[in-house]
Amino acid sequence: MSASSGIVVQGRVIYALILREVHTIYGNTTLGYLWAIFQCLFGILFLWGLRTVMGFHPPHGMSVVAFLLSGFLPWYMFSHTLMKCITAIGANNALLTFPQVTSLDLMISRMIVVWVTQIISGIIVIVFGIVTHQNVIITNFGGLLLTIIFAPLFGLALGTTLGALAFYWRALTYIVPIFIRIMFITSGVFFSVSHLPGNIQKILLLNPMLHLIEFSRSSMSPPYVSVKYDLFYFFCWFIICMVFGLLLERYLRGRIK
Repeated sequence: MSASSGIVVQGRVIYALILREVHTIYGNTTLGYLWAIFQCLFGILFLWGLRTVMGFHPPHGMSVVAFLLSGFLPWYMFSHTLMKCITAIGANNALLTFPQVTSLDLMISRMIVVWVTQIISGIIVIVFGIVTHQNVIITNFGGLLLTIIFAPLFGLALGTTLGALAFYWRALTYIVPIFIRIMFITSGVFFSVSHLPGNIQKILLLNPMLHLIEFSRSSMSPPYVSVKYDLFYFFCWFIICMVFGLLLERYLRGRIK
C-alpha cells in the first residue's frame, strides 16, 4: 500500500469514528448534537449574566463576554479533549480488533468532535455579544487561530500520554479529574494573572494553559495587554507531551489488540 492510499484509508477510518462518536454520545437525546453545543454555551452565558449583575469589570477595559470566551474556549477544548482521549481505549476496545483502527485514530476522532463543538459554541457567543453591543473585537486572527488549534492538540498530547499510562494503571482515570480541577483553578479562566502578587504569579505560571489563555485574551481584545505569557514555555510542554504520548501509543498498539 502506498503512503497516499494509507492516508486515505486512515482518513476514512477517522471520519467513520467521528460519525460513530456523535451518534453514540448524542444520538439518544432529543436535541442530539445540539445538546452538546447548549452545554458549552450555558456555562459561558450563565457566568456572563452573573458577573454582569455583580458589576464585574474585566481588566484593561475588556468586555465580560470577551474575557470569559477567551478563557473558556481554549480551556474547554483542552480539558474535554484530554478526558475523551483518556477514556477512548476503554470505551472502544472492540473497535481495536479491526486492523485499520488504532487507539490514536480513536483519540483524534474524539478531539475533532470536541474541537468542532467548541468552535460552533464560540461563534454563537461572539455573534450574541455583537448583537447585544458588547465590545467583542478580534484584532489578531492569527493568534486566535493558533489558540483554537493548539488547545485541543495539547489535550490530545497529554491525553495520549495519560491514556497510555492508564492502560496499565487504571487508578489514573480517577486521579486525572483532580489534576484537571487544579489546572482549571490555576489556568486564569476567571482572573488575569497580571493583577496578582508576584509570588503567586510565579506559582500559577507553571500551568502551561495559563500562558495560552493569556495569549488568547491578547488576541481577542486590543485593550488587553499581558506580558506574562510565554508561548515558548507552552510549546515545550506540548512537544514533550506529544512525543512521549506518541511513543507510548505506538508501544501499546500491538499489546492492546
